[in-house]
Amino acid sequence: MSYPDKLEDNSLLGLCRFRSGDDLFGIDAFAVLEVVNGCEVRKVPRAPKFVVGVLAYRGEVLLAVSLRVLLGLEPGVEASSAMVLRDTQTGELFALLVDQLLDVVTVADDVWEPNPATLDDRLGLLFSGVYRAPGSSLVRLDPQHLQPSWLMQPLDSGPRIGGPR
Repeated sequence: MSYPDKLEDNSLLGLCRFRSGDDLFGIDAFAVLEVVNGCEVRKVPRAPKFVVGVLAYRGEVLLAVSLRVLLGLEPGVEASSAMVLRDTQTGELFALLVDQLLDVVTVADDVWEPNPATLDDRLGLLFSGVYRAPGSSLVRLDPQHLQPSWLMQPLDSGPRIGGPR
């Protein structure tokens, strides 16, 4: 994936790029504390669907949130890569499990587009727009809306994404 090299203004953003299912996603690189490959996730009984378990990280136990579950994808693929993120409300760390971590890319504001109006409301809460390049797109995730504490808050019509089992 390539993005325009020529920029009219200096508004650049680094995105950690990864894959879940057939789609490419990105999250602000400054939101990612560390990338963990080959992580072992232990299941947690009676946890919400999006919490696939916990993993050990530097002497702490982190909740592991599955992007596949949040996106409504089939759970057949077991993610072995995780990004460690910090919950901005509580300061707690959590892990976002993805299918494949790729790299960090630099994108410009002029290739950003808002979420399409036809996007499912639940998914629209997770996404903060799309970066388009010739032949490909990169969906930007909103790290604040991936936080377990935020995902657990009920909406007017019931639980947010992937509520209790």
